[in-house]
Amino acid sequence: MLDIIPGLILLVAVIFIFLIIVLNKILYKPLLTFMSDRDKSIQSDTLQAKNNSSNVAQLNEEALKIIHDAKTKASKIRESAVQEAKAKVAKEIEIKKMAMEKKYDLFIGKLENEKLDLKVKLSENLPLFQKALKTKLNQI
Repeated sequence: MLDIIPGLILLVAVIFIFLIIVLNKILYKPLLTFMSDRDKSIQSDTLQAKNNSSNVAQLNEEALKIIHDAKTKASKIRESAVQEAKAKVAKEIEIKKMAMEKKYDLFIGKLENEKLDLKVKLSENLPLFQKALKTKLNQI
């Protein structure tokens, strides 16, 4: 039933070898080349990503240093502004105190003058008050 035909076996072997050669040239070699290139690309991208991450860490450190320096400068500027404001306010307070002391001294002087005037008027009117007091006492 099954006859082995050597010519057919030889033809199948030739077709098989031909297909292997053709597939190797058309399919397998380009596929392997593509896969190899893709692996190289992945490795290069990975290496670049590592370099970028180290670069990012360096840039992050630099940014943190800049932020720290900026905060320090801002603190110094704020401190100097506060000191200037305190000095200005202290000077204004001193000026106001001096003005208030002058006003107070004038007021005290005015009160002393009024007190003396009042004493003089009272001493001038003392006989009238005594006379009025005696009349009131006599009426009681």
